[in-house]
Amino acid sequence: MRLVNECFFPAEKLANCLFTLSRESYTFGSPWTQEQFKADICNEQSGYLVLEDTEILAYLCYHQFLDEMEIFNFAIAQKEQRKGYGHFLLENLNQIALTEQIKRIILEVRMSNQAAQKLYLKNGFDVINRRADYYVKPTEDALVMTKKVRPEKKNERIDIRN
Repeated sequence: MRLVNECFFPAEKLANCLFTLSRESYTFGSPWTQEQFKADICNEQSGYLVLEDTEILAYLCYHQFLDEMEIFNFAIAQKEQRKGYGHFLLENLNQIALTEQIKRIILEVRMSNQAAQKLYLKNGFDVINRRADYYVKPTEDALVMTKKVRPEKKNERIDIRN
């Protein structure tokens, strides 16, 4: 088993593999189409952590904007769940965030996805908001969660009143 960057895979093949894993892992099917995965893989603001053995076991997709990261898509093959892979991927993302001087990581999670919420809480995320009807197929609220990667220094705050 190894953790690799998306650049080790041709975009078309990776998009197909991630779509298949996503479709099988999410309760309501993949939130993205294969075409959306391919477009995102080619987006220079996107990053993917891919855990693979003889096949892809799990992945985490994130976008980086200035000093923030957002987790956009995260799936673990059903037969591979509860083996610590989610924690492993989140720890690796946190290390990347520290290296990149990221202040916080943000994500949305379905209200019904208790397993993911527990994983995020265990890994230092806090619930900061709720978005009504955020998800479709089926319609469901989302919890917005965030993790501070590095503490904000007092002199980093910008006064916009002037």
